[in-house]
Amino acid sequence: MGTMALLILIGAVLVIAIAYRVSLARRGRLRSLSPENKVRYAQSWNAIKAGFLAKPIVAVQEADQLAISILRDRGARMNDGWRPAEMHRAQELARTNRGGSATEGLSSAMLQYEIIVNDAVGESMRRPSAPGGY
Repeated sequence: MGTMALLILIGAVLVIAIAYRVSLARRGRLRSLSPENKVRYAQSWNAIKAGFLAKPIVAVQEADQLAISILRDRGARMNDGWRPAEMHRAQELARTNRGGSATEGLSSAMLQYEIIVNDAVGESMRRPSAPGGY
């Protein structure tokens, strides 16, 4: 391999590495929600959480959609497959619990979604949890 080809290869690798780092940095900087959106999302979360005991599978599905909406409103690019670790865990917990009689996996999924909601709206925006949790 000639010197020129080696320099071109090194340059290409550097460009790819820089583009990847910029992409990661953008994902890590989610913008804050407006006060109105914080209230709206907190109310939605409280309604989803209240419905968990009656319809846990529906509540988890709604929590997933709410988390996606929150992340999009905060500037996350959801179309490139990126998801926060909590969302990956929540989706996996919900998937492994499907068809099961116990709601342990679904309850654990809800806790992961709650992390996403709390990060966006703040725990102080939500009313205190009811005794017993999920």
